[in-house]
Amino acid sequence: MHHTKTAIRTSLLAAAMLWVALAGVAAPQASGQGTLGGQVLGLDGKAVEGARVILQDSDGGHLKTEETNAQGRFWFPTLPVGLYDLRASFKGRSSEWRKNVWVERGHQTTVTLGLKPKK
Repeated sequence: MHHTKTAIRTSLLAAAMLWVALAGVAAPQASGQGTLGGQVLGLDGKAVEGARVILQDSDGGHLKTEETNAQGRFWFPTLPVGLYDLRASFKGRSSEWRKNVWVERGHQTTVTLGLKPKK
């Protein structure tokens, strides 16, 4: 009986050590990412629901678009660390391009985009 308990404990310890080792290998991948979020405001300074936010890397490659929620907020999760450009648009109005926004590993970068008058 004592031998069986020792074998079970040894197996559990080995499984726990394997899990810790595998978790340690996976962690650097996840830590190489950050998030980018923020809010879109209209001419009156109020949140804009349904605005389209375009995100691209700073080299001009198109990555993603998101739509703002009822509070005018948007969120791009799990982005690789680096520089990004973004812009919002809604019903013929758009914001200026926000250039070279830095997304840092393990952090959320927050920006506010203000819509400009129609030209």
